[in-house]
Amino acid sequence: LLHPMKLPSLSIRTRILLWHGALLACILTAFGITAYRLNWDNELARMDSLLAEPVSLLHRSLHAQNTRVRPGGSARPIDAAPPQAFQLQSEALAQFESHNWHYRVWNRDKKLIGSSDKPAETTTMPDCTYLVPFVTEHRVVGSNREAYIATPLGDCLLVTISMKDAMQSASRFGWQMFALGSVVLGFGLLVDAWILRRAIRPVELIISAAERISHGNLSARIETEHTSQELGRLTSVLITESQISLERERSSEDYRDTIATCLRSARRMGGLIESLLDLAQIQGDPGSPHALCDLATMTSEVIDSLQPLANTHGIELRSAISAAPCRGNAEQLTQIITNLLSNAIQHNQRGGHAMIETSHDQSHVTLRVSNTGPGIPAADLPHVFERFYRTDTSRNRKTGGAGLGLAISKAIADAHKATLTVTSTPAESTTFTLSLPVH
Repeated sequence: LLHPMKLPSLSIRTRILLWHGALLACILTAFGITAYRLNWDNELARMDSLLAEPVSLLHRSLHAQNTRVRPGGSARPIDAAPPQAFQLQSEALAQFESHNWHYRVWNRDKKLIGSSDKPAETTTMPDCTYLVPFVTEHRVVGSNREAYIATPLGDCLLVTISMKDAMQSASRFGWQMFALGSVVLGFGLLVDAWILRRAIRPVELIISAAERISHGNLSARIETEHTSQELGRLTSVLITESQISLERERSSEDYRDTIATCLRSARRMGGLIESLLDLAQIQGDPGSPHALCDLATMTSEVIDSLQPLANTHGIELRSAISAAPCRGNAEQLTQIITNLLSNAIQHNQRGGHAMIETSHDQSHVTLRVSNTGPGIPAADLPHVFERFYRTDTSRNRKTGGAGLGLAISKAIADAHKATLTVTSTPAESTTFTLSLPVH
């Protein structure tokens, strides 16, 4: 039996690099297309301004041909049948030939009555039926730019110039933009690779140390002073527990406890890495798809899902929910509500309560979450949305917080052009407020 070929699995660093590279390529492509389009529109505008003079010369020649001079010296239009022939005046003809302009003239019966010596073969009569007299219209036919007008009597005049030079100029501009974009993309990928190498370095050190220990090297150590506090603490737990369990023979119960401790730490590390990836994705792609949603509906769902957690902690959940329609990413906004309410439950005192409210006015919808917990010291308030920042390390060890929930919530709020603020009165309450623009 033939087995399908498996694609090689990619490392986290490679996947992030490819994702960032694709995002940067899309941005550069959009910029290049916009710049190319603007350049081409400028070329068309320049050619249209050049066509204004031959259109005027053509009309003056037609007007002169259809005007009769009275004996007293005054002129009046010939009020007769449609003209059956047309020829440019000598001075105008010289200008047309010197500038390589071409023309065609149709009378009000849509009969071709005059053209230059070498008119464009693809030129057809435009629809002048509903044109405002003497208002110039433009079109592109093949590699030519054309301008045409209609006279009050219904005659149609058209002038053509070649766009080959403009098209060659636009082509050169397009290749220049492509070359510039390629250089920027390459440089961006190099910088991104360097940043990711430094960012993923602590995780690679952890993996390397774990592999050495698994092969019997019990003296393996990992330097954690340059890693985050959370990664350092989880690393120490995993390595220390593993080393102790392998130093001497132990009972099956001891091994079971050690493995359980390592499993809990591994799960926390997995959750931490997932949170870091979520944060990187939100900050790297703020333009996530938005749709109409309602904070009130999402809040009700979050309250139902967190009610068991509140019961476990002995916290009463209170709510004052009113319709709060807005536009945003419902999954990400639900993540903010979940983070804020779970914090209000976990960082609370038993027998206390957590209050969650939604409201709206003409310009904003508001989510407010407060609790009766110990509060946050004033010195810590400016830092609560920073990564891995914890106001009470002992409390976070108890609740298992990694210090990323509020950082992720703030990143989501920023991506929605919303504000997320916090106020707190020590030993009384803490309130988080999300204000989201309606439009």
